[in-house]
Amino acid sequence: MNEKIDLSAVSETMLVPLYARARESKKKNPEFIDTTALHIMENIDYDFEKRFRESTNKMNFWGCCARTVILDRKSKEFIDENPDCTVINLACGLDDRFSRVDNGKLKWYNIDFEEVITLREKLIDKHERVRNIASSAMDFRWIDEIEDKENVLVIAEGFLMYLEENEAKRLFDEIAEKFKKVELLIELMAKWMVKNQKVHDTTRTTGAVFKWGVDDSKDFEKLCPRYNLLADYNLTDKMKDYSPIFIRLIAPFLRSRNNRIAVFEKVD
Repeated sequence: MNEKIDLSAVSETMLVPLYARARESKKKNPEFIDTTALHIMENIDYDFEKRFRESTNKMNFWGCCARTVILDRKSKEFIDENPDCTVINLACGLDDRFSRVDNGKLKWYNIDFEEVITLREKLIDKHERVRNIASSAMDFRWIDEIEDKENVLVIAEGFLMYLEENEAKRLFDEIAEKFKKVELLIELMAKWMVKNQKVHDTTRTTGAVFKWGVDDSKDFEKLCPRYNLLADYNLTDKMKDYSPIFIRLIAPFLRSRNNRIAVFEKVD
């Protein structure tokens, strides 16, 4: 019997990237294969076809796949350079990036609301080096649960846009205070999309609300001065692989409105 799910608006948004990753995994020549996403799709009671049948979802799916490729690549780079690191996946949803980037040494922590963690533990196999912590990212007691605070990668995918600006500042100030060496791998939304979120499929269909965005990744440094921008990657550039002609035509318009994956390091 498939697992029934009853989620709030923000938690339901985790099903969008799940579906996108499963779709990509079924392609003849996929950019990645997410066996966990395929397994979950077969084992939860949710009408994905009905929920995602509108053609307008294609842009959303391309964006989810683009950020998966970028985040996996950058995570692997950090792990290759820091093989005994700790990785923290904030608002992890049903993502199983651990299985795609694991080097056999690292320690991994998934942080999310209790209902999400409960669902994860029913659907995703446990691993001795992976720990699931049921907590809001803004309840900083989860930090006390992290054993090694010396060399840490923090991933925030599809999450920060749901925070208020002051909440984002509090979160990353606290992380800078409690961890010695930290690199951030975070998805940043453009202010334009926050202001015009009614055009975004996720907010239109789940009732979730975008609250915070930045015009430029450097703006994050102004908000959280203990971090230095190392690199950023506009999703538009990777999305061109999914629809080369269409995305190239609208790229000048899309780039200023699209999300970015930004890499920051703690500087003090």
